Amino acid sequence: MTLLEFQERFSTIRACEERLFELRWPDGFVCPKCGSKEYCEVVSSSRKEAEERMPLFQCKNCSRQTSVTAGTIFHKTKTDLRKWFLAVYLMANDKRGVAATTIQRNIGVSYPTAWNMLRKIRKAMADRNALYQLEGLVQIDDAYFGGESHGEGKRGRGSDQDPVIVAVQMERGTPKYITMAVVPNLTKEVVAPVLSGRLKPNCVWETDGSKTLVACAKELEPASHIVTKSGTPEAHETFEWIDKVISLAKRFIDGTYHGRIVYKQGYLEEFVYRFNRRKLGNRLVDRLLLACAHAKPLPSV
Repeated sequence: MTLLEFQERFSTIRACEERLFELRWPDGFVCPKCGSKEYCEVVSSSRKEAEERMPLFQCKNCSRQTSVTAGTIFHKTKTDLRKWFLAVYLMANDKRGVAATTIQRNIGVSYPTAWNMLRKIRKAMADRNALYQLEGLVQIDDAYFGGESHGEGKRGRGSDQDPVIVAVQMERGTPKYITMAVVPNLTKEVVAPVLSGRLKPNCVWETDGSKTLVACAKELEPASHIVTKSGTPEAHETFEWIDKVISLAKRFIDGTYHGRIVYKQGYLEEFVYRFNRRKLGNRLVDRLLLACAHAKPLPSV
């Protein structure tokens, strides 16, 4: 939907609350404490501007009171839900990523508030990414992300660069889904658990035969392990797509986020979330709202 249509649909706080209710409880309210579906809505007549205050849902079984934002990234927020929804819209509709200064300017909040909102939305993206594992033919490699990574492809070790494990699920010669994880080092003890959590056990691995990945393959025992050594004539063609994914991720971070040294995993999770849903078009807004509605709270910093 267009920005105007989105603003018209969510022009009131109540409209935002109703949409969050639908996303959290599509089959009706469920008490987070006891699981009961019986509830009543509590609205205090003593509240000032009660019609603009968030209602509470009280479980008829255990009397637990829950708001529609409790237990989500909006938990205890002091920012108007209309501004939250607009931030989600802006983030979903710009494939380059959105800087905190853009959110600050467009929705009328302070820079620290805008920065924290984006951090929480990325947390929702990360939570959603964690629900899925790659399968089938998966190409695996490592790359180094800075500091600013001048140029394309992989770069060597630097004082402010972190190693990142990159895996790409290939289908009919093109990438379908990806995953990326910042790691402290490239030892088998560190990399194997990362791959175990992000890849299904019956994957076919395709790597350049690095010492670490060979050791990980022996430990995790994928369905098979195809090795194409770096420097061989066929290596460039074989790993063309994973090299492109790494290059795109670096451009994404270097472009909007200027090669941020801290919170790299958050920026990579955003890139992965966008890449894996690149064909959703305007449906991405509602998918991101769904992710925000189900993500656990993240403390302010």
